[in-house]
Amino acid sequence: MPLNPRTRPRTAEEIAAAELRDAIVRGDLPPGSAIRQDATARELGLSVIPVREALKTLASEGLIRYRPQRGYTVAELDPAGLDGVFRVRELLEGEAERIAVHRADPRTFARMRSALHALAAATAAGDALEVVAGNREFHFSLFELCDNALLLRYVRQTWDTLDPHRALAYRRALAAGDTRDAVQVHREHREILDALAAGEREKARLLLREHRCAGRDALSRGLSADGEPAS
Repeated sequence: MPLNPRTRPRTAEEIAAAELRDAIVRGDLPPGSAIRQDATARELGLSVIPVREALKTLASEGLIRYRPQRGYTVAELDPAGLDGVFRVRELLEGEAERIAVHRADPRTFARMRSALHALAAATAAGDALEVVAGNREFHFSLFELCDNALLLRYVRQTWDTLDPHRALAYRRALAAGDTRDAVQVHREHREILDALAAGEREKARLLLREHRCAGRDALSRGLSADGEPAS
């Protein structure tokens, strides 16, 4: 499990949490895999205490789970869990978008277009991690306009929960040469951006809502691509 400490000034707990998040999204720590506190602390050059606190943080975010006698494992997302996360997303993101669509301006559109270009390049290169990053950049270009730090915190938490599973689904699809969902996402993103740029705010909100529904279905299919239940 390659974990590389970053040089940005952060607490030891923040470093451990960030590195574990990245490893989960990259697929170095797939769903169901165990996380050993001692081994992780050694790899990061940290003591066990900040690693333990980081694991508690990630557990509160839903990225990992703690079970007595078994310790910490990377969370597996079952169909009921997936549905629950998307229900919460609809509530949180719907509120953020209600405010944000009225604040989008040419700088917002430029940032969203840049994210679209990055997404297209990542899809062509078969880079699932960059596809996930580009998708996140596109949406947070809008979310961040809501100017509500607490709301954004919870929106980020739902995305942190889903991003490892998105990356897994994209890796499976791109490895098989299947870009259908990626192409559909790009089309939906373009329609959302076009509506915003045209000042059609309510249309943009409707498209965003439909995009979430389509995303939920696509993610469920992607996680079931190997014939097993979505997890």
